Amino acid sequence: MELIIIRHGKAENAGVVPGGDSARPLTEHGSHQFRKVAKWIGKHQSAPDLILHSPLVRTTQTAQILRDVVELDDDLCCPQNWLGFGLNLDALISHVRSTACERIAVVAHMPDVARCTADLIGGGAITFKPGNAACIQFDSLIGIGQGSLKWHLSAPLF
Repeated sequence: MELIIIRHGKAENAGVVPGGDSARPLTEHGSHQFRKVAKWIGKHQSAPDLILHSPLVRTTQTAQILRDVVELDDDLCCPQNWLGFGLNLDALISHVRSTACERIAVVAHMPDVARCTADLIGGGAITFKPGNAACIQFDSLIGIGQGSLKWHLSAPLF
């Protein structure tokens, strides 16, 4: 099984929009940049069967871009409160194990995406700028230290 970890695209700065941090949308550039990442994911046989995302606006928008590009049904793009700030790795592992999906995308926030990726591949330091994505492959059940980094995309390279 594969887990695609994604940091949301570039968002508006805090204080630019009413509603506080949770209401910050993607910038036009952030949307455009992540659409390129999503197209790469779709073209390289990495399209997810399920997208889980934080309920914040910027992660929801990022997940919707991926959903639209890979033509996934709306009901397979699901907000999860536990993917907000302070992502609980045990909750992620438990949720992924409870599905029959072979490839799941998770859209969340820094530093959670970097920490979870490192924990799942057994350590190291992974950099996640806005719109970056990494694919972790598991030969058996998903678990801490059980994954291998298959690829890592950096949106600014596109």
